[in-house]
Amino acid sequence: MASMRPSAAPSLASLIARRHQALRDHVRSARRGDVEGVHQARVASRRLREAVPVLGRGLDDVRLKPLRRRLRDLTRALGPVRELDVAGEMVEGYAWQGRDAVRLRRAWLRDLAHRRREPVVELRTALARTHLAALESALDAFEAARAASADLAWRTALARRLADRAQDLRDRIVRTGDRYHPEPLHEVRIAAKKLRYALEITAESGLVGLVRPLASLKAAQEALGRLHDLDVLTTLLRELPEAAPGEDLQHEAARVAGALEAESAALHARYLRAAAGLVRIADDTLDRIVPRVRGQVPRALGRTDGR
Repeated sequence: MASMRPSAAPSLASLIARRHQALRDHVRSARRGDVEGVHQARVASRRLREAVPVLGRGLDDVRLKPLRRRLRDLTRALGPVRELDVAGEMVEGYAWQGRDAVRLRRAWLRDLAHRRREPVVELRTALARTHLAALESALDAFEAARAASADLAWRTALARRLADRAQDLRDRIVRTGDRYHPEPLHEVRIAAKKLRYALEITAESGLVGLVRPLASLKAAQEALGRLHDLDVLTTLLRELPEAAPGEDLQHEAARVAGALEAESAALHARYLRAAAGLVRIADDTLDRIVPRVRGQVPRALGRTDGR
């Protein structure tokens, strides 16, 4: 019987390197408070958080604990800034007409800018040069360790992660049903995103082709993400009169709240049309993809014919 050649491991290292480079490309602009930099750095940190525990299996788990903690702290520091940035973009993009609408827009953007100051300061602390240098060093060491190891325990870890993510998504969709409750729907979105990131690792490592499921998960994630952003924006709008004393904004705020509610209802209907498809993706992951991950030698990582 032919054995798998140990040249497999560098492909896993390159999978880590791509995610590391994505973080490296944006983390310094994020430190400056750049909106796009904050967004892309947060996405990159989340992808790394999904990859590290899976691709670190078979390596020194103790060594990876500080890296996982640093990535977690980075994501958490980026989150509040990103949420306010999205709110600001939505306010900027809204169709404002009339003097009262312009006054509301101005007061709202002023309030968002004020709210953003403190989390930006905290983010800059989290992205201090010493912290970034430590994170860079830990990621470089992780990549090198993965490149030097042909241990296949990562596939068992990936199969387990896929099963957990798929079951979690399925359970949350079933529990939520057709009700419109922002928090459970937000949890469905997070579950879909986590499954998508795990499936990305599966596809990039050459185990299974997953173009359509990944596209479907991304579309659902974006719709649910917009739904969550609308919920956050509605909450901020309710708090705006307190942040803008002396300005009579209630009538215009009520009109905008109605528009946000209408968009939320449309997005919820869109999600309901896609929910059955998401359940099918979760079931396919459990029934077909997980067994293949456990048993098949990935094309990208080696051959079984001795060549």
